[in-house]
Amino acid sequence: MVHDVVSQDAADAAARAWMTALAMFASAQPNGSSRVGAHGTAQLVTGAPMPLLNGVIGIGRDADPEEIAAFAASPALESVAWSVQVRGEPVDDRIVAVAADHGLDRRSMLPFMLKSLGEDDLPEGKQESGQRSERKSERKSERASVRDSEAAGLTVRRVWGDEAGLYRAALAAGYGGPEEIFSVFVARPVMDHVAMRGYVAELEGVVVATSFGVLVDDFVGVFNIAVPPEFRRRGYGRAATEVVLCDAYEEGARTAFLHASPLGVPLYQAMGFQLAENWSLFTA
Repeated sequence: MVHDVVSQDAADAAARAWMTALAMFASAQPNGSSRVGAHGTAQLVTGAPMPLLNGVIGIGRDADPEEIAAFAASPALESVAWSVQVRGEPVDDRIVAVAADHGLDRRSMLPFMLKSLGEDDLPEGKQESGQRSERKSERKSERASVRDSEAAGLTVRRVWGDEAGLYRAALAAGYGGPEEIFSVFVARPVMDHVAMRGYVAELEGVVVATSFGVLVDDFVGVFNIAVPPEFRRRGYGRAATEVVLCDAYEEGARTAFLHASPLGVPLYQAMGFQLAENWSLFTA
């Protein structure tokens, strides 16, 4: 049964799952840490050189200004680029002031999008149509041949820690940054984690897109959708995303979540994602 993924309760559950996913990622880093306060404020330190992945986040519906102020004063944030994030667009003036006191006076919106997963997210030929599914091991063994037939030779496969260099280079090409800043995403505890999965889409041996999924109970978080400029607008990013959803559905996930750029919203809407809410992001 497809449920309302943009209800307030669904958005609350997805926000908690997002924080759990990021805490899992942080715990896989040598100096990573996370904590959640009594009033729903989270502190996250992943060590990634991106403010979005470090900072103070109001996970609850109503962010607590005092708790956010206390967390923002933590010494743990002094060595990383960080942000203040709050769910929703109206933000308490006291929270805006806390962010400004720490030099975080640039405000932007982060669309938070959800998608209800079902058999439609399985490749054609694997949908059950009311019949009992085959054993999971048999489905997995068929997956490669299904992918090989898609997009005129495009294949999407999972990558592990022994291919960290390949995945790091692909992320750098897709996001347009130096390889070293993506090292946190390819640490072996991340790539080989039971709940975290990196993927590459390849065409004739060339990586044309990346994706990453994090399983949290019956949710899957979608991250690292990156396509080098010369391969964009060909559906490769979508194919890489679809494999994350397919694999997660087979593992029991029933709702996907992601943060999109404002420009990326129409693409994800075309894939069935719905805008649940905007988050307010404060950075330097």
